[in-house]
Amino acid sequence: MLLRSTLDGAPFTLSLRPHTLTLGVGDTFVVAWDTGGRLYSLYRDDDTFRRSLGGSVLHKWRDAAGRHWATLRGAEAAAIVEEAAETAERVLRAHRHPSWAWMPEPPHADRARIVEALERAARFRAGPALADAADFWQLYEPIGVLPPDQYLSVVLQATHGCSFNSCTFCALHDDGYGVKTPEDFERHARDVLTWLGESAVLRRRAVFLGSANALAVPMPRLTALLSVLPGVFVDVPPVHAFVDGFTGARKSAGDYRALKALGLARVYVGLESGHDPLLEFVRKPGCAGDALATVAAIKGAGLPVTVIVMTGLGGDRYAERHVADTVSTLLSMALGPGDLVYFSQLVEEAGTAYPRLAAARGIRPLSAAECRAQRDAIAQAVRAALPTPLRMATYDVREFVY
Repeated sequence: MLLRSTLDGAPFTLSLRPHTLTLGVGDTFVVAWDTGGRLYSLYRDDDTFRRSLGGSVLHKWRDAAGRHWATLRGAEAAAIVEEAAETAERVLRAHRHPSWAWMPEPPHADRARIVEALERAARFRAGPALADAADFWQLYEPIGVLPPDQYLSVVLQATHGCSFNSCTFCALHDDGYGVKTPEDFERHARDVLTWLGESAVLRRRAVFLGSANALAVPMPRLTALLSVLPGVFVDVPPVHAFVDGFTGARKSAGDYRALKALGLARVYVGLESGHDPLLEFVRKPGCAGDALATVAAIKGAGLPVTVIVMTGLGGDRYAERHVADTVSTLLSMALGPGDLVYFSQLVEEAGTAYPRLAAARGIRPLSAAECRAQRDAIAQAVRAALPTPLRMATYDVREFVY
């Protein structure tokens, strides 16, 4: 339902949907919570804030120098939570005043739902938010990154860390690898849904099977893990997961078909590049041929695939062959309308080996403009060669928050 009124003399809009409560005050302030009352986002002037379930807040803004990102924690994150909660409280105080009027005036039952949603939002202050985040970290290990179309999935961590953890550009997984037992995974899934409560309504579009490379788990163990989901969910959402080309090629089309029968709905394959010398330089296991075999097996099972390409990887030294060989590899994958290609710009992390190794070889990093040009060159060449349109999109890891 969409309602309007005024708050402290400013136009005010409330939107209550099955999965979110959104308040807009004036033209430059919008705050949203999920139906469990957890703060989701706050937009003020030209600043956007997204709270993670783990308690941090991603701050995004743009100025003459470009786009910027910062992660807020502690008192800075608490201030955003308090600002949102106080907005909900202001509406509640105004609503109690005899002169208050909704436009249109909702029925009594809807009015009760509105007040209940506002009260939940107003109770989600800094203290309760801090306690809620502590509960999150009892349930989860760090969540590295998700594809953009999966930011609102329910993440269930079947594995810990990365099965090979050798890529020089990655700082997400450096503390070993392990696979949960089916019993532990079922307990984890039940605990996650219990903790999410009504917040799960916003995140029940899909299950994302974590962690970094969950589909690398051998088939007997993987099928046992997926088989617990019907006992946890009334209706199991579609399951999505990452796999790398090297370990993904170890499964056949029949294996992926069996996983599809257990709920697997889409697979995200980290190609990074079609240029084998570049893959070797960044110490990514396998080669472009492995990714081709993986995609062929996945598509042979009737599953859609999302292929991830990194722009800027290898800098100026590898730029030309990175583009040419990646185009050739993508065109060899027989991608179609149900598939997707994500372009993810390399973000050099200070704690990784990549910047040091690149500097030692005299490799110049590509600028943001050069990365965009690289993306456009690959996309245009692929589109020009394919008989049917292929979806392509940008994937910026700096935008991720869960």
